Amino acid sequence: AQPLVANCCHRPDCQQQTSRAFGISVWFSEDAFKLTSGALSIWKTRGESGTEKLCFFCPDCGSRIYHASSDEEGILSVKGGSLDEIHTLSPIAHIWTRSAQPWILQLIAEDVCYETEPQNFDHLVAQFQESIG
Repeated sequence: AQPLVANCCHRPDCQQQTSRAFGISVWFSEDAFKLTSGALSIWKTRGESGTEKLCFFCPDCGSRIYHASSDEEGILSVKGGSLDEIHTLSPIAHIWTRSAQPWILQLIAEDVCYETEPQNFDHLVAQFQESIG
């Protein structure tokens, strides 16, 4: 399925889970996701807003596959590293840049950036959809 939006997240937990300077989140409709083999384990955490976030990961290797949360009903935030064709996507924005590694800020200075995250992602979804045609 076509993704709804892709962004780079610079929150400390995204940096930790990816062992990188940021994580790539690619949103898909929950209906578009199908696990083709195995079963996932779940880890629960809370975001800065207090909303519960369910983190689904491979119980064998520990890789995060996607996140789901009640404030994004019907949407799964699939982790970019789990996608076969991540190279075909260009993230539309950087979120949580107040937690970004200092050296990366100069590299993304001309990109769309948010210190935390936007109030809603509607405009980013629309821009992303327009960019993928």
